[in-house]
Amino acid sequence: MKKIILLLSSLFAVSILVSCQQNEEPKKTETKATQHAFPRNNTATVASLKIEMLGIKAAENSLPKHEKLEGKKLVKVDMRISNMTEYEIPIAASLFKVLDSNGKYQTNYPMVDELGQTIVGNKEVRGVVYFVLPKNSAIEKIVYEDSRRDAFHEWTVEK
Repeated sequence: MKKIILLLSSLFAVSILVSCQQNEEPKKTETKATQHAFPRNNTATVASLKIEMLGIKAAENSLPKHEKLEGKKLVKVDMRISNMTEYEIPIAASLFKVLDSNGKYQTNYPMVDELGQTIVGNKEVRGVVYFVLPKNSAIEKIVYEDSRRDAFHEWTVEK
């Protein structure tokens, strides 16, 4: 009789332990969006400018020390732009925006070393444009739009 009571109490204890382990909530892992790259041969000619997207990189270390991006991240897009005419053409970072993986457009984030100059005829410049995105998102598209020159183009980022 003692063996049966001992066996039943052991089974009861084991069943309680098993049921407690199954009721624990699984730990929630925060999804982190990984930024992807541009496809090969991503050069576009837009209103006499040949624009090539070179890369996307994290740029938190470029942020001035007094500025904080609460819950956001800073990324920079490196590009090469060639003027295919003999005339000067102005180019600025404010002409670019991105579509993030949350489906929202983000305008450029002004920085001291961003793209902003006049490209002399038949010359090439290289520059960067900065964007602030939510931490859990990535760039899906980069859009160049200059309404004064009637220029528009989108670059899709590879997944």
